[in-house]
Amino acid sequence: MIEKSAAVQIMQDVAGLRLLTRDEISYVTAAMQPCHVFADGVNVADTMHLNIKVDDIACLPEEFAYTRGAKKENAKDGYVKYAFPGNVNVILSAINISQDDLIEAQLGKKKPRSFLDHVGIDLRQETTPVRQFFDAIPYLASKAGWSTVSQGGGGKAVFCCHVQVSAKHWVYPRGSRTDLAIPLEFAYGPLLVSETQSGCDLRPPDPQMIGAVTVVSCCSG
Repeated sequence: MIEKSAAVQIMQDVAGLRLLTRDEISYVTAAMQPCHVFADGVNVADTMHLNIKVDDIACLPEEFAYTRGAKKENAKDGYVKYAFPGNVNVILSAINISQDDLIEAQLGKKKPRSFLDHVGIDLRQETTPVRQFFDAIPYLASKAGWSTVSQGGGGKAVFCCHVQVSAKHWVYPRGSRTDLAIPLEFAYGPLLVSETQSGCDLRPPDPQMIGAVTVVSCCSG
């Protein structure tokens, strides 16, 4: 279970390193409120992760994390996860994790780092209540007027960077009080980590924002 007070404290500490803004913290805090569209998902989630896009993952010093009780996990070149107390994980990524990254490269317009790329709600338990919530996500998003993109399912896993889960729903909220539009990732199933392989199931772009840009898969070539 996610400890919401711990999440707020961690975000405030990370903001002190200029890795999160006040509006980004407000955005995440709102997602943890009982009135949020996906409040039930937060309640049944094992962990929450904040994926922050950076130019260099060293911008969060290891000592900063360790003194706050964090454990370093899944570290690779340009990618690291710190698991903080309260079941809150902070991920720093300087590698491509989304098709938006590929679009940036195509257009030659790189969004200034750092910024909160997405908020992950990790649904690791393959129980009936968790599965029922996961399956309801596209409907709940549609009721709120938000677009969704699904990955995996039906026996096909989702493999991005060097981690794998059974399925994902990506939700693209609009109209938040902060005017931010940060994707929500709902990952279902146990997290499997590969030490040798990296997958190509990058975060899809918001369907409402793709426009005329042709997305090139990282698997191409």
